[in-house]
Amino acid sequence: MKTETEIAVKAAVADNIKVKVSNEHITLGAVMLIAGTLLIFAVGFAEGAGGFLHNAAHDTRHAVTIPCH
Repeated sequence: MKTETEIAVKAAVADNIKVKVSNEHITLGAVMLIAGTLLIFAVGFAEGAGGFLHNAAHDTRHAVTIPCH
């Protein structure tokens, strides 16, 4: 009987760890999505320094065959 209780406790702890890791991954994914979106908009509207940053990003899109216009 003691062994069954120990197994049940270990299973419960394992389930809690899985949920925590899953929530951390979701949070990290959301943060990365927001950061990526902000980066794309910042580069898309960058016109300072002769548009160097914008043009570099534009050329990169063409180099990886992503259509942009």
